[in-house]
Amino acid sequence: MFFMLPIVHGNMSEFEPPRFDPHPFFRGGHLQTLAATREVSADLLCPLQHVVSVSEGDSIVLHEDCPADWGPGDRSVLLVHGLSGCHAAPYMLRLAKRFLESGARVFRMDMRGCGAARPLARNLAHAGRSDDVVAALDMIAANSGKGPMLAIGVSLGASQLLRAVGQIGCGVSIRPAWFERLERIAVVAPPLDLRRCSVNMQRWFMRPYNYYFIRALLGSVPPGVHERPEYQKAVLERRPRTLWELDDRITAPLSGFDGAADYYDQASACHVVRYNPVPTLVLTAADDPIVPVGCFADDPSLWPKSTRLFITDTGGHMGFLDRRRKCWIDEAVLAWFAA
Repeated sequence: MFFMLPIVHGNMSEFEPPRFDPHPFFRGGHLQTLAATREVSADLLCPLQHVVSVSEGDSIVLHEDCPADWGPGDRSVLLVHGLSGCHAAPYMLRLAKRFLESGARVFRMDMRGCGAARPLARNLAHAGRSDDVVAALDMIAANSGKGPMLAIGVSLGASQLLRAVGQIGCGVSIRPAWFERLERIAVVAPPLDLRRCSVNMQRWFMRPYNYYFIRALLGSVPPGVHERPEYQKAVLERRPRTLWELDDRITAPLSGFDGAADYYDQASACHVVRYNPVPTLVLTAADDPIVPVGCFADDPSLWPKSTRLFITDTGGHMGFLDRRRKCWIDEAVLAWFAA
C-alpha cells in the first residue's frame, strides 16, 4: 500500500515499485522504525577490506564481497549507511546479500570514524561529507574495469549521496571520469533539510530518539576525535539533550562550521538535489518520525526529471516491514536497478 506524489517526470515515470502491504502488528511510524533494528545474519559475507584516504588525513573503509563469477563488465554496488550505523547495520547486511545473490560486486562503506574506520579518523562523519562518497566511488571505478556502477544510501548516507551527485550536476564539484558509469542510485529516508529534521527532533515526544542517537554517537566517538582539546572542552559541559544541541556544541565546531544552523545550511542536500542528473529512486514514508514528509512533498520543483519519488503512507524511518516480515525497500530497490 503506498501513495505517490504527482511529481514524476520523463522516462523515470515508467517505473512502478512492488506493492507494499505493511505488517498488521507493526502499525504506525514508531513501530515500523523499531522494526528496522532487527538483527540479520552475516554468514554469507566474507568481505575484503579496502582503506580509502579522504580529506584531513582521515580514511574510510570499504568492505567488498564479490561473486565468484563476477567479471569487469558486471555491476558494482556501493552501500552507504546512516547515522550511528556502519557496514554491519542490519539493512547493510540485507542489501549486500541480495545484491551478491544477483551477481553484483558489493562494497559496504564505513564512513569516517564509523565501524572499521573508527580508529582511522580525527574528524567526525556528517551530512556534508559527500566527498567521502565520491572517494569511495573513485576507488570502485578504478578497480572494476568499465562495468556499470550503482549506489544506495540510507538516511544520512542517502543525504551524502544525493548531495554528491547534486554538486557534480551543478558544477560545484568536478565531474569524475566515471560519472557516466553511475547507472542509477537509490536513496531511502534521506534527511534532505537538516534544519527541518533537527527542529522536528526537538518535539517532546521525540526525546527517546534523541537519547538513542546521542548515546550512540557519544559512545562511538573515534579515539582521534576524543583526544582533540575542543572535543574535551565540549563534553565537559552538560550532556546534549537534543541532536540540535549536539550538532551545535560538537559536530559543527569540530567540523569547521559556525554552529548547528550554519552546518545545516551548508550541508543539506536539498540545496543541490534539483541538479542531480543520475536516474534516482527516492523512498520515504509519510509517518517517518525522524524525517518530516514535508521535506519531500512541499516543493515539487525540488525533484528533477531524473528522479522517481515514492512516499508510502506508512513505513517509519527505514522500517517498511511487510506482511511476510520482510523489508519492502529491499524489493523496491532491487526492482529499480533491474528496470
